[in-house]
Amino acid sequence: MARCLAAGLPVASACSGRGACGKCVITLLQGSDLLDPADAHEAEVLARNAAGPDQRLSCQLQVPAGEADLLFTTGYW
Repeated sequence: MARCLAAGLPVASACSGRGACGKCVITLLQGSDLLDPADAHEAEVLARNAAGPDQRLSCQLQVPAGEADLLFTTGYW
């Protein structure tokens, strides 16, 4: 989420990035293999929001240090 905001991309959120609301869901189009799987908390919020297997919470996503070739979209951009 922080990298999106730094790049000038708005991120929907009602929980201030605590991973509770599920509004910051992104759909990964490329690079999901570079990321660790969702932890139990994120997986619970994703399931509650009927997210697909290619969706993650941007506020909980840990992007690896250095260059990461990720491509994603969201329904509110």
